[in-house]
Amino acid sequence: MLRTLVARRTFLNWSLGALVAAPLRVLADSGQDAAAVPPLTDVVRHPLLVRSLYLLSVTDNFNPDGAAGANREGYRWIEEQRQGAEWVLRGRVAGHSDWITRGWNQLDWGLSRQQGDGGFGSKDPFHSTSFFIEALARSCILDPAGANAARLDGLARGTHWLMRSDIESRGAQGNLPYTHRRYILAAAFGQSAQVTGVAAFHSKAVEWARQGLALQRADGTNPEKGGYDAGYQMVGVLMSLRYLPVCADPQLRASLRAMVQAAIPLELTRLRPDGSVDPAGSTRIEKEHARNGKTKDVPYAEVMQALVYGAQEVPQPAWIEPAQRIAVYRRWMKG
Repeated sequence: MLRTLVARRTFLNWSLGALVAAPLRVLADSGQDAAAVPPLTDVVRHPLLVRSLYLLSVTDNFNPDGAAGANREGYRWIEEQRQGAEWVLRGRVAGHSDWITRGWNQLDWGLSRQQGDGGFGSKDPFHSTSFFIEALARSCILDPAGANAARLDGLARGTHWLMRSDIESRGAQGNLPYTHRRYILAAAFGQSAQVTGVAAFHSKAVEWARQGLALQRADGTNPEKGGYDAGYQMVGVLMSLRYLPVCADPQLRASLRAMVQAAIPLELTRLRPDGSVDPAGSTRIEKEHARNGKTKDVPYAEVMQALVYGAQEVPQPAWIEPAQRIAVYRRWMKG
């Protein structure tokens, strides 16, 4: 039976100082991780995010009925509706109830496309659905009052669809060149498990997270199409940090923290003094096109959030300074 309320994890005596206690590599090698992870509902409220990125509206790329992104011209990709999660997040943090309503409207528009088998009849069905399920589950965690029975039912059916052997086998083949997609799935399954209480989702999240960890190279690269990408490196890190607060396995938490500890410094070597990121040599950004036809650029919002989340969850407080540089560069706040 689905739970009608989001499960809440209690973290006693949590403090940033306590989290800094043990070196990450030692934790990863020993398989022990005694440090608690702050819940996502706390992580998203870091003051830097509150006074910069989350004060801004997400985009104007949506219709009043809830269709978002490329779906405004006719339904194609269910992932476009993940925009709704960003409205829910910013609405909760900034106290804009209308933003929360808008976000759920967009997510409900996506749920209205759900088919009888739990899928969404989307283009790029496995990957696109994993994006949407992650966004829906995350919204239920951030706004438990909005996690009504219909939304929880749609979430559970969609997550079960991603687990079907025939669906997963085809989707896994498409995911092979992309490390970050493993962490999208880990976050999607882990957060869905937290919300619905379905134990099988926990197990599947662990599988996908371990796949992602196995792909990291010695220099910290999480490869995309065979090499380093200055955008997708941090998208994957952000997704892993959305999963980490709901990961119950101490050894896996330690390994995820060690992965992030290796991945982020590599990105910071590309961060210029003004807060811009050097994309040179990336395997995907500035080469591929997004769903809207535009050339993919550095996803600064994801890069900044990954730094702020990592500063709290790893923890590595020094990552707040480069995150602030990005916010100033993007004019999300004054220097």
